[in-house]
Amino acid sequence: MRLIREARLRDLLPAGSPGRLEASGVIAVDGRYLVIFDNLRAVARIDADLSRVAANDLVPTVSGKSAGYEDIARDPITGHLFLLVESTPRNGGHQAMVEEYDQRLRPVTNGWMEYPLSRPNKGMEGLEFVRRDEGVRLLGLHESGGLLVFAPGARNWKHVATVDLPADLGLADYSGISLSGNRLALISQQSQKLWVGELAPDKWAATGPGHIFSFPYGYCTVEGVCWLGPDRIVVVSDRSKRGSQPRLCRDEEESLHLFDIASADGEDRAHERLE
Repeated sequence: MRLIREARLRDLLPAGSPGRLEASGVIAVDGRYLVIFDNLRAVARIDADLSRVAANDLVPTVSGKSAGYEDIARDPITGHLFLLVESTPRNGGHQAMVEEYDQRLRPVTNGWMEYPLSRPNKGMEGLEFVRRDEGVRLLGLHESGGLLVFAPGARNWKHVATVDLPADLGLADYSGISLSGNRLALISQQSQKLWVGELAPDKWAATGPGHIFSFPYGYCTVEGVCWLGPDRIVVVSDRSKRGSQPRLCRDEEESLHLFDIASADGEDRAHERLE
């Protein structure tokens, strides 16, 4: 895996933006990256060339009980955005919630993802939007429980299937998902790895073992991921854990990173950090 370019999120947003930007999800839309954070109820809109331009901004979402979001997904037909709240108390237990917004980040609706979670900090880490012949589906990536399929109900999202993934992906946890066509990417923060596989078009199952790629040394907090092309991804990184992770992890925290996961000519590519 080759780093192409990266930048600190704080260097891309206007003066006066929060200093702590615990990035947890990203999608690419119309030449911009939309980034969400698990410590902010807001969406950052950042130009895709990773430069500080006047159009970059941080848009607050509606007030709510959660501190922030774990991932973001988009319906390419309507342009609506789906923001994932990892875990929220409900009926004596916990469930994830999805908030839906229109293209201008105006609230549309929200609903529970009806799947029981064992505790508040072990919930849904990734979200992807899918349209198939049977209709709209959301893929919810459970931190330790795999990839779950949800169908819309009268108000909430009903768990209807679980994706059959290879038995041993070699990932210690799940922290992000992206689907482009049938090409599926899953990332693990603990393992600092990316798994790439194919999702069958007619059933909820991977079609083979897929491939594992390692992030460069020091990328300890990779969270959200989004496909940019057949072999290129954008990844965001969370804040490093001061008490349990090495100091070097701070070098790559709270940033946007562009990677090539395969090079057509096999040659090294140049990379840079924007400061």
